[in-house]
Amino acid sequence: MNGARRGVIAALLGCVTVAACTEVSTDPQVPVSLQFDSLPALAVVVGDTMRDGTLQPARLPVRAFSGNGSTVSDSQLRVLGIDTTSVKAFGLVNGLFLTGKVVTAAVRIVAQAGGLQSQTQTFAVVAAPTALTRSAASASDSIVSLPLDSVSRFVDTRVRVLRDTTPVNGLRVHFRVAAFPAALLDSVRLVGTDGRNATSALMTGGAALIRVKVYPKTGATGTDSVLLEASINALGASVPGSPLTFPIRLTVF
Repeated sequence: MNGARRGVIAALLGCVTVAACTEVSTDPQVPVSLQFDSLPALAVVVGDTMRDGTLQPARLPVRAFSGNGSTVSDSQLRVLGIDTTSVKAFGLVNGLFLTGKVVTAAVRIVAQAGGLQSQTQTFAVVAAPTALTRSAASASDSIVSLPLDSVSRFVDTRVRVLRDTTPVNGLRVHFRVAAFPAALLDSVRLVGTDGRNATSALMTGGAALIRVKVYPKTGATGTDSVLLEASINALGASVPGSPLTFPIRLTVF
């Protein structure tokens, strides 16, 4: 057999080997891909579960998929701390509900399924907050709505979650519109810093920020207020000061 022929055969054998190695299993319980989305919050209170925007315990957003696109059972998923400090800082209950065990500034975890491993997710374990208050920066919130002027139809408002006097970042605060003047407005929207509809905001930089946006009725004029409510839970109960209800002054002309 000459050298050229041996080279062709070797190349063909190599192609067969690659094809065999890249064949994807269609077994519905064999994970071939892993998805670990952003955490519902960037902090969890010691002794409590991580909570979502509605203040309910939140399942970790991790899923594994088989070769036919179906979801693999949670029993095949594992969430692990990637260093000794992280391992001690959290626990899991009822499958994929994360709990805080020891106050830790940076807990690093990964998800695994079969031979797959996700990218690292990071969060903090914090002491239970002692207060929810309105931020001083929001003390003079007001909305002035002019005809055809979308810029003035919103106002940013902020609240603070505190441990004594120290802001507790990473926890989610829930917001809702408790009341608005139907004679002046068709509707009120709450949006996040990304402009999307929102019912919650993370405490970051010492405050949780929500944007209140109003839609006046055609031809309506007058002054009134929009009543906003903020809430946060920890250890299964409302944090002192929660729910926090406050008015935002409204002028339509």
